[in-house]
Amino acid sequence: MNCLHKKISSLLLTTILASCAGHSLAEDIGKDDKPDQDRSDNRDGYSLSLGLGYMNSESPLDDEEDTDGMRLVIDGRYQWKGLFVEFANDPSRDKNLPAIGYNFYSTVHWNLDLIAAAATVDSEFNYKVDGQEKQISGEATRGIGLRAQGVWGNSIVQMVALPYFHQDFRSNSAVDYASLWFGHRWQIENWSVNGLLGAVYKSSGLLDHHFGVTESEADEIVWAYEPSSGIDYTAYIDLSYPVSKNILFQIYSRHTQYSDQTLDSPIIEFARKWEERPEKEHEFGILLNYVF
Repeated sequence: MNCLHKKISSLLLTTILASCAGHSLAEDIGKDDKPDQDRSDNRDGYSLSLGLGYMNSESPLDDEEDTDGMRLVIDGRYQWKGLFVEFANDPSRDKNLPAIGYNFYSTVHWNLDLIAAAATVDSEFNYKVDGQEKQISGEATRGIGLRAQGVWGNSIVQMVALPYFHQDFRSNSAVDYASLWFGHRWQIENWSVNGLLGAVYKSSGLLDHHFGVTESEADEIVWAYEPSSGIDYTAYIDLSYPVSKNILFQIYSRHTQYSDQTLDSPIIEFARKWEERPEKEHEFGILLNYVF
């Protein structure tokens, strides 16, 4: 299946590169992203989709056994008088962070939100030294910041900036997490070609929280390591087809290049060596989504 995954991924990425000559592609340009020109509370309401399908993922950060097989995907949003809550566990939609917030500014093309979000999950690295179990871990981090979304027809741009506050570290950076995404939807009869190109900045404090090794933690397996800030890059593309009014077929591919500051961590280097993890992250999925 990995061979088939790579062939389909190559085909999809060839499609996105050809299309990007005149377009940048994305999937998340739906009704909830487009403002209604006649209402000040134009994003009020809800959207919800449930997806079930096969996903295959290879990543330098994750064990392949945990990311290969059938998966349930949930993507939802509810807003009332500007207050909203969003939930997205779909790895194909990188620009959507699980968040709560307030949409305080809305025009024909722009929406500005105050959000509280968690952009990183728990990390845990377990290994043995001289027969003793050791663990280096970092809890999920949370932050409060701003998000701007601009929509023009089928094109979208999104910017997020979040300072982080966590009991395990206090960063000196004004912003610990920032992202910039460009996307477009290209319609071919009943098929939609959707894509997303993005960059995610993480501060030295945020990377050190998850991938750093202190002097007291260092041993003969991992060495002391304090990363600087880094930027990850992602390209995503999918093909979708409406099977019925509420059922959407989707096939997608996502590729992520993590920063050298992440990959140079002794935690990641050790895991890549002993578990034969790849340098880049590749993900492929086939889903049936039920859209409410």
